[in-house]
Amino acid sequence: MDFMKPLIEHAVYPLMEAKNGNCIRKYLKELKITETYTKGQLSQLQWEKLTSLLCESVLYVPAYQHLGLLEQDIIKNPFAALQRIPVLTKKQYQQDSENYVNTKRDRSTFITNKSGGSTGEPVVFFMDRYTVEHYEAARWRGMSWWGITPGSRSVMIWGNPIELSANQAESYRKKDKYLKNRITISAYQLSPDRLSEYVNTINKYKPEYIYGYATAIYAFAQLMDQAGLKLSIKLKVVVSTSETLHEYQRELIQRVFGCPCVNEYGARDAGILGFEAPDRRIHATMENAIIELLDPVTLQPVKDGESGLICVTDLNNFVQPRLRYILGDLATWDSVSSPSSGQPGSDYSNALPVLKSLDGRQDALLIAADGTLVHGNFVSQLTRKYPDILKFQVFQHTQTTATAKVVLQTSEDSSADTVRAEETLRSYKRDLEELLPGVTFSMELVDEILPSKSGKYRYTIREFGDR
Repeated sequence: MDFMKPLIEHAVYPLMEAKNGNCIRKYLKELKITETYTKGQLSQLQWEKLTSLLCESVLYVPAYQHLGLLEQDIIKNPFAALQRIPVLTKKQYQQDSENYVNTKRDRSTFITNKSGGSTGEPVVFFMDRYTVEHYEAARWRGMSWWGITPGSRSVMIWGNPIELSANQAESYRKKDKYLKNRITISAYQLSPDRLSEYVNTINKYKPEYIYGYATAIYAFAQLMDQAGLKLSIKLKVVVSTSETLHEYQRELIQRVFGCPCVNEYGARDAGILGFEAPDRRIHATMENAIIELLDPVTLQPVKDGESGLICVTDLNNFVQPRLRYILGDLATWDSVSSPSSGQPGSDYSNALPVLKSLDGRQDALLIAADGTLVHGNFVSQLTRKYPDILKFQVFQHTQTTATAKVVLQTSEDSSADTVRAEETLRSYKRDLEELLPGVTFSMELVDEILPSKSGKYRYTIREFGDR
């Protein structure tokens, strides 16, 4: 029996609420109410929160004081007022981040955070507890759709905090285990030699769910599948986050772990923006953010069913508002004009808009010589026709040059491996150049492709042309 779960939920959380004013459970209860709102009620909630955010921004945030927006314009129609504000890219924000600080707010309450930096330099930004706790409440709301509560025991397959000292790392580990009821298996150390140890750890720990990077969980599932290993416990769900979860990855993860594998979508600098519900669709957290999908070239709204850049206005971050902030991710709306259908008797939303798909990173969009955009997912699908390719990573350096790094499966016959490798690389190069006309590929056979410092693994990376 898991004694930590009731202890955390009935002692630790109430103590934190009494001592520190923690409001996560309060905000979670609010979200469980608003998820049942009609579209009109949800729009009214956004209207009220956006009005407050914009009024404070044009008065006290230097970056927005000179746009000519007046309080009466905002009160009249905050959605129309928001559209008068130019989109904000990460590069623009980084050039003058201090300009986005709210001068009315007490800086002693600010919490410094930064993005993972998987696309370059990390983005440093400010939040406060009010913002952070709304982010956490949104995560637990999504988890609740799968029978998970804040005290539920979990195993994370994650990048360890490598910047910590040995003493700090041990303190971090204990805090996770005894205050959050979770342990971590390092995404950096997934090897066949330690597989039995990891599986035994999970079986002994008896988590309700597994949480981690899509590629790390998939790699773990691959190792288990190859070794013919299964868990002896029953999981409620595997939650994939931080990366695009491809269907072939989901299929293997579900088969190996014997439970649903679902998508959580969020960002450190925007919170949890969507969570996959039991209807297998990603419901957007519209109570916490205005989410727009924009054409990558024109920055105009895309039509329903078309992929666009995710542009976010965080409705809870008043200390450093970043209005119409482009995250660099791509997604597709299922429909923003009608509510999702839900299921009779379900306990998750039937009103929140639905993201039909999460389509990866902006810089995962590769560009053919004639300017045609080709999504990196196509490269992933193309690569699946080559069973000898264990891992790959494509870097597009310019509009006419690219490099493909490839890890190939080997056997005991080295001479046969050499011949097969040459044939595979030659055919793979031809397919890649056909997919991206006018782009010349250099092929590199490597022993390993490591994840970034954050623990994430990226299939395709375009090194030029980002806004």
